Amino acid sequence: MRRHHGLLLSLSTCLAMVLIVLNTRSFTESLGSAIIAEKRSALKEQEVSRADDRWTTRSQARRYVTPSLAELGDLPYKHKHVLMLTRIPGAGAELMVLILQRLQGYNAFKHIRLPPGDHGLLSTSQQELLVEEITGIIRQEAIPLTFDGDVRFLNFSEFGRQGPTFISLVRDPLDPRIWQRNKKGEEEMLYHGVIPYFCGQDPRCMEQNNTWATERAKANVIRWYPVVGILDYMEESLNALAAEFPYFFKGAIRVYDHFRPKEKHSSIFSATLKLRVKDVALRKVLAQEVDFYQWLKSRLLDKDFSNG
Repeated sequence: MRRHHGLLLSLSTCLAMVLIVLNTRSFTESLGSAIIAEKRSALKEQEVSRADDRWTTRSQARRYVTPSLAELGDLPYKHKHVLMLTRIPGAGAELMVLILQRLQGYNAFKHIRLPPGDHGLLSTSQQELLVEEITGIIRQEAIPLTFDGDVRFLNFSEFGRQGPTFISLVRDPLDPRIWQRNKKGEEEMLYHGVIPYFCGQDPRCMEQNNTWATERAKANVIRWYPVVGILDYMEESLNALAAEFPYFFKGAIRVYDHFRPKEKHSSIFSATLKLRVKDVALRKVLAQEVDFYQWLKSRLLDKDFSNG
């Protein structure tokens, strides 16, 4: 009996030892699996971290910067929704300003008057300052915008800026109504021509009957002035402006009806003055102005509004 009891005790001890060994092995395997899983997770995180680092490096290498004007290439050289009225003395510019001031309420745009100038040429630094001033206003204000100024044509693109679209109003240089008598009884001309205003800031633009100035003025008109109106053809001018810029000039004819003369007065000038205006000598002096005016007139009435 004691021998059987000893045998059972030995078997129980063996079984206990086997169970302990098995449990230890299971625990070891579980612990090993956990350690391996943890190591794999750590390696994966490291790989993700490295990938993030590589992505960050690539992102930094490919960061976007504001391109230069040369890189943009196709950037429009003028604002379609910003107009600049070149104000020419004696050509009806104030009438156009009145129309724009009335229309700004109807058509939801803002009109800004630039301070009056001396109608002369601007130095390069003065041009740059004016370009920056107008560019700053355009950035601050909500477009569409219109300006008027008595500044000669100014090429914004020469200073790396997008310029406004220009418009203007001219009149016949041989119109007898541009003459008046001063206090001494002498006749003086109120309208001194338009070529310098369209030609720009080059000193040659100031030379009378300069063929280069005339051609330069025409080139600027083609590129920068979709419409140049004519005072004696106001309805046609406003219709052309409304067709080209409906968001500015819609309803312009209706506004113009409030300002136009109720009846056309016959000329109050003497026959002698009319003859003087048509004098051959005067035509010779104004030869380039007459040529330029006729070109603008044909351009308007033929509705050739090419922007170049």
